[in-house]
Amino acid sequence: MRYTRANKVFLLFIITSVLAVGMLLTPLIQDWEEDLGLSWLFHARGVVQTPKPVVVISIDKSSSGYFNLPNLTRKWPRTLHAKLLGRLREADARVVAFDIFFKTKREGMQDGQFAAAIKQSDNVVLFSFLQKQVMEAVDPEGGKSHLVVNELIAPQSVFSGNAISLAPNPLPKVPVKVSQFWKFVPEAGDAPTLPVVAYQLYHINMLADFIDVLSKVSPENMDNILVPGGIVSNKKQLVSVMKQLRELLANDQGIEIKLADALNRLNIVSSKKQIMLQMLELYSGVTSQYLNYYGPARSVTTIPYYKVLESDDVLASLKDKLVFIGFSEHRQWEQQDGFYSVYSGKDGLDISGVEITATAAANLIDGRSVQPLSLSGQIGVLLLISIFLVAVFSRLRGVWLPVSLISIGVAYFFIASGLFSQNGIWLPLFIPLFILIPVVMIIGMVWNYQEINIERKNIQRAFGYYLPEAEVNRLARDIAGHGLGGQTMHGVCLSTDAQQYTTLSEKLTPQQLTEFMNEYYEAIFRPVRQCGGIISDVVGDSVMALWASPKENSQHRERAITAAIAIISSVNKFNTEHPGYELPTRIGLHYGSMVIGNVGAVDHYEYRAVGDIVNTTSRIEGMSKHLGTRLLVSADVIEGLQGFMIRSVGRFTLKGKTVPMELFEVASDREMEPNEQRWYKNSELFKRALTSFQTGEWTEACQLFKNVLQDYPEDNPAIFYKNYCEQNKFTPPENWRGVISMETK
Repeated sequence: MRYTRANKVFLLFIITSVLAVGMLLTPLIQDWEEDLGLSWLFHARGVVQTPKPVVVISIDKSSSGYFNLPNLTRKWPRTLHAKLLGRLREADARVVAFDIFFKTKREGMQDGQFAAAIKQSDNVVLFSFLQKQVMEAVDPEGGKSHLVVNELIAPQSVFSGNAISLAPNPLPKVPVKVSQFWKFVPEAGDAPTLPVVAYQLYHINMLADFIDVLSKVSPENMDNILVPGGIVSNKKQLVSVMKQLRELLANDQGIEIKLADALNRLNIVSSKKQIMLQMLELYSGVTSQYLNYYGPARSVTTIPYYKVLESDDVLASLKDKLVFIGFSEHRQWEQQDGFYSVYSGKDGLDISGVEITATAAANLIDGRSVQPLSLSGQIGVLLLISIFLVAVFSRLRGVWLPVSLISIGVAYFFIASGLFSQNGIWLPLFIPLFILIPVVMIIGMVWNYQEINIERKNIQRAFGYYLPEAEVNRLARDIAGHGLGGQTMHGVCLSTDAQQYTTLSEKLTPQQLTEFMNEYYEAIFRPVRQCGGIISDVVGDSVMALWASPKENSQHRERAITAAIAIISSVNKFNTEHPGYELPTRIGLHYGSMVIGNVGAVDHYEYRAVGDIVNTTSRIEGMSKHLGTRLLVSADVIEGLQGFMIRSVGRFTLKGKTVPMELFEVASDREMEPNEQRWYKNSELFKRALTSFQTGEWTEACQLFKNVLQDYPEDNPAIFYKNYCEQNKFTPPENWRGVISMETK
């Protein structure tokens, strides 16, 4: 059966859609998506700032060594914890949560002192252990079965009786990535977990306001929730109140909707309203939440245990903080409480349990959660991607199909990364990038090859009516190589780029944009033609022009600079005539050898330059974005020329290059008109500053560039160097030779 192009497009859509949905429903693929896709998004996003209220006090090797104690908390005297609580009480820390299970009794006065410190602090949350037991059950008929029972094991009663709350903190000790945390544990009667209790205690005043609003929305359900005297004065009722709120809001969507509406209508400070809306989401939402990691181990502010006891400066930084205490090491071979996560290092260093707990609490505080799409949402995204990929297949053939599909994959990854970084939205990555795109690429290339082969045979058959078969084959071979090649030339390459083109293209219709750009091109083409150059290439808003001949000719360089200055003047006039639609233009010039001739393939050829000079010229033009200049040239262009106002703006290793290059700024007519003498004076001071910069005299250079800006605040290169000096004067680049290496175009 022979399929038409339309049939193939429809069939390909069916294949990709069924494949995408089928894969999405496969548990193994779901695991890969969470294991790989989520990891890629975190690493693409990079490290982000942790909320300032959350701090980890780490029990680590450095603290054990400082106190001359074993690096095992069970062997530390609990009087040390009592002393720590005293210091935190002195610092006015708002909440203290121990991610340590105080299971056993200690001899002497240790437990009593620690318990007294807990009671006096009146803000301590202790960890309770969630223990799973398998019990054998016998039914009335004598049949046996196994029953899994979950039991919360409290710490020693002397401690639990004095703590504000007890809370479990279930984390899997199995070799899987920890991607989520429990907010409430269903197996333990929806008991709130350690990070949730710590968060709610941190916002206990806000909880009182939240309950007050809820009592007005649903007074009939508040008899058991309202605490006599208020939750603030009865903190030990916190967990009980939280469980009741969870039961009420998770099971009655009507109350949830009414409460959300009431909160949105309240005339209160937006930050306070936002916190109460987050509480509503906490109590009415799902029992678990994806962790939004802030970075690798120790991304959450971490302070060694001993520093809190010994440093008053550290102590002062803990005022109003939510403090978590537990094991946290920064070396893999010393860690005792690590969990495998997206940020587990290649050296084996995992994120500690206390940092994961602190991360969960920080997520609740700043409202930055990872939001996976619902199943229907993921299906919708995958179907849209399938439609888009199939549409690309329907329009592209040959090498452009895989190139475009790969580009689409890269673009989709950046879109997914952007949504994840800005809003925490988690789009599927594994299926689109590793299943859909490869499938469309393979099937599309096979079908395209078949179509091209059929067309080629049809052409040969048509020519066969007029020529012998051997001649047809020879002609096909000759046409394939027709017109290729060129001549080696010496000359100048000029590259321009217009700013604000993207914004402009959004304002105008395609027809208006075409007419507008034609006028803009004329403003550039005319000076090039008048100075003897040729237009080699036009791509979007960029133009490339050439001055070249088989032998070296200094006039080419002079004419090219003259043309560049004229282009700036012409574009300035153009922008004046089109207020609101300006296209400020940057120009780069470079001199060297190139090959000029027909470049192309199949049935399309272009007359253009090929060689390193083309890429280098584009890089020089791109440097203007960093330096804020209009016209940059290489040293090869200005060598031996006179009559132009030129100054060096430094030496750079351009993006993708290995050999340093000195660049020069050429003043345009508009820059010369106001005060030529001032330009020369400013250039001399800039030269002194640049010399100090290149010799590594950072402080002096920074001051000199500031002096330049005092006299000429619009000197953009001086601004660039002042900022560079300020960023590097305390930590200069290694092996400084006065050359700036550019990592971007």
